[in-house]
Amino acid sequence: MKALTLTGREKFECVERPTPVPAENEVAVRVVAAAVCRTDAKMWRSGHRNLVLPRVPGHEICGAINEAPGRLFTVWPGKACGACEACRSGRENLCPAMQITGFHRDGGFAEFLTVPRSSLLEVPEGIGAPMAALTEPLACAVHGIRQSCIRRADRVLIYGAGTLGVLLAVAAINRGASVVMTDPDADKFARSAAFRSRYAIGADADPSSGGFDIVLNATSSAETLASGIRRLAPGGRFCLFSGLGETPENPGVIFSELHYRELELVGSYGCTRQDMRDALRLLVRYGHDLGFLVERTVSLDQVPAIMQEVLAGKGFRQLIVGN
Repeated sequence: MKALTLTGREKFECVERPTPVPAENEVAVRVVAAAVCRTDAKMWRSGHRNLVLPRVPGHEICGAINEAPGRLFTVWPGKACGACEACRSGRENLCPAMQITGFHRDGGFAEFLTVPRSSLLEVPEGIGAPMAALTEPLACAVHGIRQSCIRRADRVLIYGAGTLGVLLAVAAINRGASVVMTDPDADKFARSAAFRSRYAIGADADPSSGGFDIVLNATSSAETLASGIRRLAPGGRFCLFSGLGETPENPGVIFSELHYRELELVGSYGCTRQDMRDALRLLVRYGHDLGFLVERTVSLDQVPAIMQEVLAGKGFRQLIVGN
């Protein structure tokens, strides 16, 4: 089979290798579509704290298995121990023994991969492979909204209108929230205009306005933390959905805001299998309006040429198909 292997910083090798044989409680998955995200591009550029090379990346996957012809499956990319306190409490994304597809084990930038059988989730009829490949990022958005404790009629501000910003908006409006989005990239922001109009998602026209109950960052800009904290209503909540690329200026001001206005700062990391199930249900409901998130399709051979573009974050998802 063909696989795209990351062998060093900014170095991919597209090679032929034996089709992987599943171990006990695993299954071989034929990759039908795999999305390329900025995390993959960051791994390509500078590595990752959990990454040991060589490695086949790819954790946003839709595939098929021999025992269920005609059906599609998406893959929860984690493998948790199932026995620790985090797993027992339903927070398997925080399992200290977590093994992640595309990081700790070979992922979806290949014709085949093996995954734990328990990680497979069947895709509902009517959802095609390209949209099903977005289940994992949507599940991460579902998890972020859950961490934010969003309630009906909450005013929500989302920094960033890329793929994850849009998916956060989907999960928030599904809870009945009133959503406003902002992004400094006017061209990218304009490409979601029809979607935002359909679901009455506002554009942030006044960066000094406040009164938001919930703020989430779908961008690594450190300024979003300070700005978002300022714009919260008293008792509001900021969800650190994306890690920050640098340390915010004047962190003391942020802590003062948290203290004097009883604000909350919460984190969100990854997703659980339940988040994946919830994401599939959202795709059934909203997927027909999310086709614009698939920017284009590429072959495995073309992936190295698009990594710089993906890293720049100017567009939406690019999908590997047709392997």
